[in-house]
Amino acid sequence: MKVSGEVVEAAINAGYVQHVASTTSESAGATLVVKAGTTGWVQGFALFLQTAARIKIERVDVAYFLGLYWCKRVEQTIIEGVRIPQVAALCAWSSPQTKCNLSQLANGGSRGGQPAWGGGNTPPPGPQPVTSVNGLADGTLLTTTDTGRVYKMVGGAPIWQATCDDGICSGTSRPTTQAVINAGPATPRNASTVIDQRGRIFLFVGGAPIWQDSCAAPVSCGSPVKVSNWSVDARDHMNEVPADGHLVQAKAGTVDLPVAVTIGGALVTFASPQEIIDAGYGTDWAGRVVAISSASYNHLGFIPPDGTLVQGTSGGTSTPVAAIVGGARINFASPQEVIDAGHGTNWASKVRAVPTRHFNLMPTVPSDGTLIQGSVGSTPVAAIIGTARVNFATPQEVIDAGFGTDWASKVRAIPARAFNDVPTQIIDGTRIKNGTSTSQAAVVGGAKVPFTSMEELEGAGYGDRPLWTVPSRVWDALPVKIADGTRIRKAGSTSQAAIVGDAKVPFTSMEELEGAGYGNAPLSVVPARVWDALSNDIKDGTRIQEAGAASQAAIVGGAKVPFTSMEELEGAGYADKPLYLLPPRVWDALSTRIADGTRLKDAGSASQAAVVGGARVDFVSEQEVIDAGYNGKPMQVIPNRVWKALPTRIADGTRLKDAGSASQAAVVGGARVDFVSEQEVIDAGYNGKVMQVIPNRVWKALPTQIADGTYVKSPGSASVWLINGGRKTAAQQSSNVQVIPTRVLDAIPSS
Repeated sequence: MKVSGEVVEAAINAGYVQHVASTTSESAGATLVVKAGTTGWVQGFALFLQTAARIKIERVDVAYFLGLYWCKRVEQTIIEGVRIPQVAALCAWSSPQTKCNLSQLANGGSRGGQPAWGGGNTPPPGPQPVTSVNGLADGTLLTTTDTGRVYKMVGGAPIWQATCDDGICSGTSRPTTQAVINAGPATPRNASTVIDQRGRIFLFVGGAPIWQDSCAAPVSCGSPVKVSNWSVDARDHMNEVPADGHLVQAKAGTVDLPVAVTIGGALVTFASPQEIIDAGYGTDWAGRVVAISSASYNHLGFIPPDGTLVQGTSGGTSTPVAAIVGGARINFASPQEVIDAGHGTNWASKVRAVPTRHFNLMPTVPSDGTLIQGSVGSTPVAAIIGTARVNFATPQEVIDAGFGTDWASKVRAIPARAFNDVPTQIIDGTRIKNGTSTSQAAVVGGAKVPFTSMEELEGAGYGDRPLWTVPSRVWDALPVKIADGTRIRKAGSTSQAAIVGDAKVPFTSMEELEGAGYGNAPLSVVPARVWDALSNDIKDGTRIQEAGAASQAAIVGGAKVPFTSMEELEGAGYADKPLYLLPPRVWDALSTRIADGTRLKDAGSASQAAVVGGARVDFVSEQEVIDAGYNGKPMQVIPNRVWKALPTRIADGTRLKDAGSASQAAVVGGARVDFVSEQEVIDAGYNGKVMQVIPNRVWKALPTQIADGTYVKSPGSASVWLINGGRKTAAQQSSNVQVIPTRVLDAIPSS
């Protein structure tokens, strides 16, 4: 820059300057030496003399006139203010936000101790170089001369600043080198505090900045050091989460929260001072506890990350070593299991002591969505869905279930023994989807209850629940019968019921529900369509008890067969069966007549029988059982007392078939009345009745003469006949009239 000017009298008269001078000023030849490979910013800085000057300008103008070009010399004089540099300097910085100031000018720019470019007297020496950060006070500002970075001391550690805005770099900076910075502590000490440009205060625990929403006692925020937002966000000279083994405590209102230790960035709480000592923190542990706010305490969480190794310790004894997988502890049975699971041969150094109480309270099944596999590939990959293990058969199944093409990186290795111990029944209330299809269902009582529409799904309250995809082959294999003992509610209604013996047993009041022991049972909502389709008949073999009483019974052939003693119950084989309570109203309404076609066994012997027409029809051999078609039916054991009390006369109106032939008959007046054709069966109205097969021996032994007092009629006729002594007499009767083939009626002689 070259400036020429003459001070004019008018400027003096106007008061701009106090003296007249004629001067020429040229820029000083300031040269800044920059080390190769250094990135930074340079800013010029100068002090100027403000004055007024007459500036004489000479120029040549060119004009075009009458077809000719004309050149003319022009002189012009102007008067204007000018700034004449007196002292100049160059400032070098590592950040573009930094500004030069007078103190740096006097110090020769940012390079302390260097004479100011442009001449002048030598300034006083700058701050002494720092050769070790140890012992430097919080807030001390450091500038690395080789990398051009600005650091600020916090709790003994230098923290890199990305900007000097908001007064972050106020004060005198001391020169140092990057090597000195790198040799210093890696993180600030516990209880140190900083405040960023957003006004957020962070308190350090285990080298990590923990945001404090409040500095109210017992939290002590002290005088936080001002740092840049970037310093905290980038975690420069900070840990992402607290290092293991640091003790903290908080106060929620007037309640002291438990002392806790940081493990894997999370908190493990102690219930007593002895637990802290047993975990290895010494009798002087209280002096190392850092107070933090209750919000930050809870925000740290209480579940260590996957791969954390823990061991319970109490009173000098220890639990097995375990790994955290999906929030659960997976115990190891041997050192080799720890190594096989990928924790290395130095695994012992990674184990963290926790109270035995806490260890035992940890879940043993990983959280839903965790991928697991037996160590060294000893099992299939599986997902935890509804606290159950769902195995995958192929990589594509894993991808289809929503775990991505990078699923392999998410798999956690556990011992094959532990893998096989994970339950395989999906818990009730889990919402599942069938592979790549759109079909969805809820698991209720261990069974798959499909939804036919989104309206059904939302009406049953599953709209906001997580959706887990299971392979189609797993979907197809799920049971469809809701397990006994499940408490259900009809969607869109207040109606509730229990599943007992595959049947829906509704409750008419909360008193009934609680009396039957279902007050604390989980409640699963099923679509109205599913509710209505449930059976009302309790299946055979179910052990029941009247709520509020000691009475117990078994359901046999749809009937209630009471036990009069525990000996009877045990003798019938019901001692190990689950017991389901029924409201007295339901108990009293149960039938006491065992249904036809039920296969029975006497608890007091090897005898078997079938119930036919309400009567006990005994089998005398296994072949008879087979011939009558009862070998495939479940055998219901009843007390000997009940066995003996069963009638042996087959009820009238029963349709029979001979096990040894195709012959059919009806029981009429205790006698066997044979049909000789299917038409006779139809005409007599027996085609809609269930055909009960009886042994040929029993068939032959049935009487063929209709008992006295029986009223009969032929198909299509209104005439009624009374049978007495093997003869018929015309009678007037409208009820309890048995229809027999015309052929049979005609063969009975009249009185």
